[in-house]
Amino acid sequence: MPTVKYEPAKKAIKTILPGSKSISNRLLMISAIGNFMPSFKNLNKCTDVKTLFNALHSNTNVLDAGESGTALRFLTAYMSGIVGEWHIKGSERLHQRPIKPLVDALKSMGAEIVYDKTMGYAPLTITGTKMKGESVTINISDSSQYASAIILIAPMLEKGLKLRLEGEKRSLPYIDLTINLMEHFGVKVIRMNNEIAIFQGQEYKPCNYKVEADWSAAAYWYQLAALTKDCQIKLLGLNPKSFQGDKALQFIYKKLGVETHQSAQHTTLSRKTESNNSPLTVDLSQTPDLFPSVFLTCVGLQRPLTISGISNLRIKESNRIDACAAIATSMGAETTINEDTICIENYPNPLPKKLIVDVRNDHRIAMAAAILSIVIPEVIINNPDVVEKSYPEFWEEMAKAGISII
Repeated sequence: MPTVKYEPAKKAIKTILPGSKSISNRLLMISAIGNFMPSFKNLNKCTDVKTLFNALHSNTNVLDAGESGTALRFLTAYMSGIVGEWHIKGSERLHQRPIKPLVDALKSMGAEIVYDKTMGYAPLTITGTKMKGESVTINISDSSQYASAIILIAPMLEKGLKLRLEGEKRSLPYIDLTINLMEHFGVKVIRMNNEIAIFQGQEYKPCNYKVEADWSAAAYWYQLAALTKDCQIKLLGLNPKSFQGDKALQFIYKKLGVETHQSAQHTTLSRKTESNNSPLTVDLSQTPDLFPSVFLTCVGLQRPLTISGISNLRIKESNRIDACAAIATSMGAETTINEDTICIENYPNPLPKKLIVDVRNDHRIAMAAAILSIVIPEVIINNPDVVEKSYPEFWEEMAKAGISII
């Protein structure tokens, strides 16, 4: 299996981050619903974005969402309002990721959706029809994308939309990001706490848009900065005022010794020299994609931790809680897992010289594990190409920092 090796870079590191995956996928939906050709710059070139683009521009009624949970949810909502019969399928893992809360909400709006195999899961058959909308409730405990999928299609609804959010309120910044993009393209959205209203008769208006850099991709550079003793990393394209929730990186990693310096041209990361081994306590309920990098940073530093807000990580591309806990155990940590929390109180063993990681076909596990090569001489991962799902430039850019596959 491929081995990840690290040799410290001899100069300051500068990298251009990819465009935000979350923004890119929402822009594709807005252009499809608005029926205009995209005029967007810096779209993320990852598999997730390509999958959604290909499905939206397919000449068949069988749409393959592949490994993409975003594509599954967004397509389910969109195709429910397009007249015709549509079949939506995906990978084996995607068929294990729940979609019932979204389907229930769409059915209450008039959608006709049938589960082909297992109740609550894809594959689905949809008979597209003109949906009325009006008052809808949706439980977003599993994913905020359920809400984003519905509010994105609001201009397709005859009577507008009044959406009430129920359940645990996780990943709310992604809903705010969706609303911000909708308003940029001419659709007024009113949000008051758990209520979202979009009046009927609105439509998306075409305009140019440049996608800002992906704060989720920046996580691995913050992880790199935290695990190195002396470094200076310049990240290009990040927006400090972004609606992306993962900009919380700069505050979380300050507790892990990384300082963020923002200028008009770039974001610079630098490592503080003093060590701090106090337990890290952080709630990631609003920024769940940061879990693998934050958790494995602490393990690499042998830093005690308590991370909460993680229960829905069990239904991501992998069970990320189990995947990361398995890595921590291999690195000598004693891990305690509860429903919504993971803790490490001590590290009775030194870091190993060799680490074999099953990335479980999960891009974020692969990338976070690769950075551990800074503190473990030999890191072996079984599927380095899985990074294509969100960050296809990962290995090329990490080579600038001395992290490479051999």
